[in-house]
Formats: sequence, structure tokens, C-alpha cells
Amino acid sequence: MNLAPLKFVLATALLAALARPGAVVPSVHEGDLAAQISFGVPEDWVVQNEQELSKSGFIVPPAPLFVLVASPSQSPSSFVLEASPAPWLFVTVEDVPRILPPSQTYELLPQYLLQAEPGYYGAEVKTLVAHHPVQQGGLSGSTAALTLVSSVGSTSFDELAYEKGGQLWLIVAGCSASCYDSNLTTIVQVVNGVRVGTAA
Repeated sequence: MNLAPLKFVLATALLAALARPGAVVPSVHEGDLAAQISFGVPEDWVVQNEQELSKSGFIVPPAPLFVLVASPSQSPSSFVLEASPAPWLFVTVEDVPRILPPSQTYELLPQYLLQAEPGYYGAEVKTLVAHHPVQQGGLSGSTAALTLVSSVGSTSFDELAYEKGGQLWLIVAGCSASCYDSNLTTIVQVVNGVRVGTAA
């Protein structure tokens, strides 16, 4: 039996699978055992950790238990959470002054932007993927995909939030609406790959 044609078909199928939009993006492991979080960041992205973010003034005391921002562009902290042309990732684990029920955690980022960022004042929040509850590693939370339409542009992002015992795990990845559509595979892979609690 000649196996050459079969090998050709299998090789062609493998190359097609790697080339299609859903192919896995190579990533570098990040996280913190004490903060009970781990995830992968695309290997060609620039990562800024807590020390770098403190020096740049992106975070101020008291520092969170864990914080990281990343993007394929240099200095991701300069445009994270904005309608940028390149995708970004924002991850934080911190104590919160009040305990939020899982049904409300998905509202955290939109409410923060609307209240704290002048350019988002009066922005409209549009739902791309409706909020739904999630559980992992002994934690409860919620996830959603949203777009904020404002005077500074449209920012689309996937948000994943967990809460337990006064601590919050918040993972957000996105960029401008057009950038989000172009990089959706990578954004979904990063967010879906997050492990928290005992699963980390």
C-alpha cells in the first residue's frame, strides 16, 4: 500500500489548521502563585510588571497583589484600556472595599472608565456577548464581551472577573472596535486561558 498520498493529505490538513484564524497563538507563561493566577501572554508581546508600572506611575500605593499589562506594541501602559490600534491585556488581583455579587462583577471596567476617564463620560455600553456566570478554582465570577462607544472612539474588550473573600481577580483584553475584530482569536485565547484560585 502506498502511504504517500495519505501523508500528503495529512500534511496539507495540518498546515491548513495552523494557518486558519483559530490556530493556537504561541504564548509565554505569566502569573503569581501567591495571587492564585496564571495565564499565557503571546510570546511577541511586551510585558510590563508591577515594578515597571510603579516606576511609570501607572499604579500608585497601595499596590495590588498582582498587576500586569501587555501588548505587541512598546510601552503598553501608555494606551491600555483605550481604543488603541493594537490589542492590550490588563490583569490585576487586588483587595476590594466591598464584596460584589457575581452578577455585578462584569460591570466593573465599564463603570470605572465612565467614572474615572474623562473621554468616556457619557459613553454608551453595548453588549457583544452577554454576561454569564463562571466558576473556577473555588472562585465565582462572570464574563462578558462589551464595547464602549464614546467621543474618544469605540473600545471593545473581553472581561473576566472573579471575586472571593474581598479579593478581586480582573482580566481584560481588547482595543479599538476594528482592532478587536481583527485580533479576536488572540484575545479570546488569552482570556480563556486564565487560571485562578486552586486551578492556577
